[in-house]
Amino acid sequence: MFSNSVNYVTIIAVQVHTVSCAKQKNITKDSNMANNPEGLRIDFHGDDYGASINNSKRMLELIKAGKLDSISIFPNMAAYSDCMELLLQSWDSFEKKPALSIHLNLIDGYSLSGCDEPLLCNEDGYMCASWGKFFIRSFIPGKKREVLREAICSEFKAQISRVFEDYPKDAALRLDSHVHTHMIPMVFDAMLDALEELDLLGFVEYVRVPDEPLSPFIFNKAVSGSIPFINIIKNRILHVLSKRAVKKLDGSGISYFPVWGLCMTGHMDKKRMQKAAPKMLDAACKYGDALEIICHPGIVKKAEDSPEFGPDDRLAFFSKDRDVEYDAVMNRPI
Repeated sequence: MFSNSVNYVTIIAVQVHTVSCAKQKNITKDSNMANNPEGLRIDFHGDDYGASINNSKRMLELIKAGKLDSISIFPNMAAYSDCMELLLQSWDSFEKKPALSIHLNLIDGYSLSGCDEPLLCNEDGYMCASWGKFFIRSFIPGKKREVLREAICSEFKAQISRVFEDYPKDAALRLDSHVHTHMIPMVFDAMLDALEELDLLGFVEYVRVPDEPLSPFIFNKAVSGSIPFINIIKNRILHVLSKRAVKKLDGSGISYFPVWGLCMTGHMDKKRMQKAAPKMLDAACKYGDALEIICHPGIVKKAEDSPEFGPDDRLAFFSKDRDVEYDAVMNRPI
C-alpha cells in the first residue's frame, strides 16, 4: 500500500521496501474516476476544500469542468458553513458528482470539541498539533498518551459528525487528514475509536493510505533531480506507517489504494506529471486498479488570512504553486 509542511526531519526512517497490493473491495466500478488507456482508474483529488471561500470556489470550477473526481473537506475552518452551502447548492448540477472525504484537521482551524489539551490546541482554541510530537508520543506508553488519544478522538468525533451530517444523501463516507496526521499510530487509533463511538465504522467506504511508489521518481532521470530530499523522507516514513494502517483497515473491511502526491507535493505541475506518468502508472497497475492523485488546486487570498492558518504550513495556503496545480488539474495530463 501506499502524502505539507510538517517536521518530518525528526523522524528518520528512510527505508526502501516493496509495496504490497492495494485493496479495492469497497470501491464501486461506477465511481467518479476517469479511465486511462491501460485500464487504471484515475482519481484526481483536491485537498483542502473549505479552507476559504476563494479556495473552494476554484475547486468548484474544476468539479463543474469535470476535472476533479474527488475532494476533501475541512471540517473546522471559519469558512466551512459557507463553503458547504456552495457545494450543496451546486450538487445536483454536477454532471459528474465528486466523491467526498472528510479532511480531518489537527493542524489548522479551531477545535470543534472544546479542547483543553495543550498538545492539541492553544488557549485561543486553535489547533496546534505537532506531527513530530504526536509521532513520538505514540510510542511512549502511559496516562499522558491515553489522555491525548481521548482528546483526539473527541475532536475527530466532532469533525466527522459536522461534515457527515451535511453530506449529500448519495455521497459515501471517506476519510483522510491534513498533512496525513491520521497515519501516526496514536492518531489512527483515535480515528477508529471515533468512528466506533459514532457507530459509523461500517459506513466508511475508503480511508486514504498515503503510500506512494518511490521508484517512479528516484529511478526516473526526467524528474529525480527535482524531488526535494525531505519529500523522499516523507514518502518513506508514510510507507512504513502504512503497513500498520493497512492491517487495521483490513480488519475493518475498509478500502484504500495507491496515491501520487508525496514526492511532488506542493508543486504537482503538468510538465513533471507528464514525465513521471508512464513509470507511475506502470507501478500503480501492479498494486490495484485505481490511483488517487493528490492535488491542492485552491488558493487562499491574502485578504482571507486569519490566525486559524497554523504557522507550520500557512504559506502553502497562499502559495502561487497552487495556481500551478490548478492548471495541472484543469489540463489534466492523464
